[in-house]
Amino acid sequence: MQDKRALSLKAHQSESYLPIGCKLPPQSTGVDTNPCPNSPVFRTGSEPTLSPALVRRVSSDIRVGEALRGSDSQLCPKPPPKPCKAPFLKFPPSPSTWLNSEAHYCELNPAFAISCDRAARLPSCAQDSYVELLRARQNGALGPRNSGTSYLILDDDDRVRPWEPPAAQMDKGQEDEGEFVKPLLETDSSFRPNNFESKLLPPENKPLETAMLKHVKELLTNHDPKVIAQHMLQMDCKVARILEVSEEMQRNMGVSSGLELITLPFGHQLRLDIIERHNTMVIGIAVDILGCTGTLEDRAATLSRIIQVAVELKDSMGDLYSFSAIMKALEMPQITRLEKTWTTLRHQYTQTAIRYEKQLKPFSKLLHEGRESTCVPPNNVSVPLLMPLVTLMERQAVTFEGTDMWEKNDQSCEIMLNHLATARLMAEAADTYRMNAEKILEGFLPDEEMSEIFKTEFQMRLLWGSKGAQVNQTERYEKFNQILTVLSRKLEPPPVKQTEP
Repeated sequence: MQDKRALSLKAHQSESYLPIGCKLPPQSTGVDTNPCPNSPVFRTGSEPTLSPALVRRVSSDIRVGEALRGSDSQLCPKPPPKPCKAPFLKFPPSPSTWLNSEAHYCELNPAFAISCDRAARLPSCAQDSYVELLRARQNGALGPRNSGTSYLILDDDDRVRPWEPPAAQMDKGQEDEGEFVKPLLETDSSFRPNNFESKLLPPENKPLETAMLKHVKELLTNHDPKVIAQHMLQMDCKVARILEVSEEMQRNMGVSSGLELITLPFGHQLRLDIIERHNTMVIGIAVDILGCTGTLEDRAATLSRIIQVAVELKDSMGDLYSFSAIMKALEMPQITRLEKTWTTLRHQYTQTAIRYEKQLKPFSKLLHEGRESTCVPPNNVSVPLLMPLVTLMERQAVTFEGTDMWEKNDQSCEIMLNHLATARLMAEAADTYRMNAEKILEGFLPDEEMSEIFKTEFQMRLLWGSKGAQVNQTERYEKFNQILTVLSRKLEPPPVKQTEP
């Protein structure tokens, strides 16, 4: 009776509740009395004992120890016994059998499982050597671990790789250094107005010098709109790092094109430079129109030429970056309020006005909303639309008025997703854009002065002067916004409201 009750206690109670160091009486000849468990992991618990009286009865036959009951919420005075150090895993003859076995300890270590997979593809001599190594590790030939528990089969020695020859292991670090170079995180702008060597500007200049503005206007008037668009395209490709990207620059960027870099986290500075150039061009185009102090016909002619340049950028050059800058300038409130100038444009340059209203404006709207096939890079596009993406990724950057008008829409969430999807296509088609730009500019011989006036440093020096070009963007843009408002009202004063007597 006592044996049956003890057997029942052993079947339903964890060993941790029995007296420390105790053993149950033998029940029968078929019962396993091996002190080592069949598994190195056995159950311990804190459930209350089933029968405290029975524990006391059994403990009376034990040499040492005193029972602890779970209901007393006491801790064990001695640590639990260590698992048996005898190896329980037998080695198969070859690594291929390790992989075919249904259960083995490789599953506990993914790195070891990978090593087994690689070892299975080795010649037999390499496999045998690896088996001998593991056997030696099991027998303790390679030295015991500090924990006192030898699970040698669970270790993965990174110093020995049987699938690599010794020479490959020694040269692995050197090869890795030649294959990968950490991208350089740029913190300074590529535009340095004060270090800019100009052939048109003196070392120090004041903002909006009349003589220089007149010279720039003459250059733009004496050149064909297509030639002007070619110069703009060439400078845009340099700033966006589509063309003239050296191997050193590619290594520093980590990619081969700036169109890929602007989609990555460490392309922060390039995105800021793209915003800076775009906003500077917008202001420069507005100054070209509002700074025309001549007759009304002169302003209409200047406006017509700017629209023709936008047509060339869209159709011939495929430069949607500068095209968006011109369209943003023409949509500024200081420009749209010039009713007399637009009326004169419709009368004297009817075809240009119709093309602007019927083609350019709808196309620009589709671009900024990211709709239909205009978002997919066609074969004739050299510089894609960049501003919606960089504006979305650089929310802390100051954008000139009108740059983020695409967000003020009832379907703003859909528009945002369209631009993010377009950015993925743009990065994938970076080589296509580069080849298109090379094809369009093939045989093009730029004019030295024309190339300089389309550089961002020159435009910054011309608009803000040598000192003002270094001022914070927020302050620069706010002041110039006020200047443009004053120039617009000076050209066409607002109507005076008549007060009733």
